[in-house]
Amino acid sequence: MTSPIRLLIVDDHVMIRLGLAALMADEADIEIVGEASDGAEALARYESLRPDVTIMDGMLPDIHGVEASRRILSSHPDARIILVSINESAEDIHRAMEAGVSGYVPKSRNQEVILSAIRTVAAGERFLEPELARRLSARAATNSLTQREIDVLKLVASGLVNKQIGAELGLSENTVKTHISRIMGKLEVHDRTSLAMRAVALGLLR
Repeated sequence: MTSPIRLLIVDDHVMIRLGLAALMADEADIEIVGEASDGAEALARYESLRPDVTIMDGMLPDIHGVEASRRILSSHPDARIILVSINESAEDIHRAMEAGVSGYVPKSRNQEVILSAIRTVAAGERFLEPELARRLSARAATNSLTQREIDVLKLVASGLVNKQIGAELGLSENTVKTHISRIMGKLEVHDRTSLAMRAVALGLLR
């Protein structure tokens, strides 16, 4: 028989840990070998347990889950960590993936997604749902935006019309229109609503 996937759960909420434990109880191929409630404990538990997969909460009371993951990976590059977060913006996903995590799952997802993520990561693959991968790809497009274009994009997403944006940034309405046209081209959207939605998805309003 294949050995079960040894899982470490890191989350400061007891009810979340209990819920995950209940979920894994019926999965013969997954075994919870330890729990941690903050980043410092997570690092210590990882060192002593060396789990196959770690589920890391994005918001811990002492350090951010991304930083805790980064510290584990600096000592153990082969660590397989799934960041589970309430945030779903491209910027949050980028930070986590850049730190070296193997998967990213929003807390809004159902149990089948987290189980799929665990098994995928345990098999040595990365896990990122198609929609989140699309957001990450769209974020890359913002690298081509100038700072002025980013300023305009934020104000469009805030609901300001061209005249108001111009007044805010000291630009003429025609210049604002030109900026918006260029931004739409770079982000491959065709109207202000889609532009605003893209800004939110990219995490530019937080």
